[in-house]
Amino acid sequence: ASRTSLILYDASGDEIDRREVAIPCGGSLFWRYGEMFDKAARTRAGAGDGGYVVVRDLTCRLFGYHGLLKGDSAFSLDHMFGF
Repeated sequence: ASRTSLILYDASGDEIDRREVAIPCGGSLFWRYGEMFDKAARTRAGAGDGGYVVVRDLTCRLFGYHGLLKGDSAFSLDHMFGF
């Protein structure tokens, strides 16, 4: 399994919160920002105002996508981590 960190930062680059997850080899992890980080952490990060998440993993190469949801509309962007 991977040893993956999801790190929430505020707009000035200060770490606000961190979640450690383990993704099984050949497996996947679907997560949502609002479910991974509680409202208090998102507020401290200035959610929607420059807060951001860094996905960090030194154990494996990760493939992922960003999904944007707004009402009935959605958009996703595929990308590879860890080149």
